[in-house]
Amino acid sequence: MPLAAVGLYIAASGAELQQASPETAHAIAPRQSPLAGIWSLDVTRIPAEERPRRVTIAFRVASDGKWTSEVEIVAPDGSSRHGESTAATDGVPAPITGNLGFADTVSLRQPAPNTLVMTFGKKGAPVSTRVYTVEKDRKAMKETIIWAGESIPKLETTFFSRIG
Repeated sequence: MPLAAVGLYIAASGAELQQASPETAHAIAPRQSPLAGIWSLDVTRIPAEERPRRVTIAFRVASDGKWTSEVEIVAPDGSSRHGESTAATDGVPAPITGNLGFADTVSLRQPAPNTLVMTFGKKGAPVSTRVYTVEKDRKAMKETIIWAGESIPKLETTFFSRIG
């Protein structure tokens, strides 16, 4: 299953996107975060030969501003993979637990209330950077994926709907 379908880990209100310092983003009240909740990948937009049965991401923000992210990926054969991390938006890598296999650390930044940037690594090497952006209605979220590599990367976009 391609990593593009994963849509891992871990943002405005109805306001336009605006720049926010890490300190400002860190201070956003957890219940006000547009990203908080459970999101489901629109698997119908994934090519059939790469399509998982289901991918869900749950984002929670604690009172200290740290994000906990949980992802579940159900493959076409019904097998399941799970990953979880808790990290601050200061860019410092944090461990990922579970059985995902393709990433073991994540670093976060939150440049705007409806946006979360996550960089994934494996054994100290970059894997991908993902930018999650919640739409104004707070019901839809886009994930833009930038793959690490030796050449200019192709950007991929996946789409999620809020389910909780």
